[in-house]
Amino acid sequence: MKTRLLAPPWTKPTLTDETSEALEIISSNVWKDASVRFSAERDAKIKAGKSAPKGMQRYLNEILVERFNYHGWDGDSGYFIKEKTWIRVTFRHQMSLGSDILDALKVCKKEGIEQAVILAANRKTLNIISPNDAAAIVSFEKLEKEILSLYGALDIPLLIGELTPLTSASKDVVAELKKERYRDLTIPTRQ
Repeated sequence: MKTRLLAPPWTKPTLTDETSEALEIISSNVWKDASVRFSAERDAKIKAGKSAPKGMQRYLNEILVERFNYHGWDGDSGYFIKEKTWIRVTFRHQMSLGSDILDALKVCKKEGIEQAVILAANRKTLNIISPNDAAAIVSFEKLEKEILSLYGALDIPLLIGELTPLTSASKDVVAELKKERYRDLTIPTRQ
């Protein structure tokens, strides 16, 4: 995935070595590999007549954990720490946005983290990642708005980033990702 970083007005935009490494990890075929896993499982389930996954969030999370852990980062579930750098890759419900910011505040103030980074996909990308829940997940747009509203109230060394797809996956995998995957509908039945 490609990452565009934004430094809030109170933060110097200098990256720690670990933040630079994290950005390299995220851009190292994470999107492609998650896309391939998602597409393969989706195809297999459809062929077997089973319910197929609609979103690829799970696959992105798996790949991120594998990559970060391989490079010596501690963490999982979107939270990663190495040396004095803390990274949060969020695909959580927008109600969790405040807790992500609070977590960044805590690690900076209580654990001496020198740089905290919260990363979120933009809204267009969320439509691919999780079509059922895209509107309810923390998007970069929501993250940016919230962080900028905290100017004057927050002083931690925080960067935020926008995640967008970056892939060299095959044409059929890319076509599968671009297909409309309709939201599940539950139709009540009488018994």
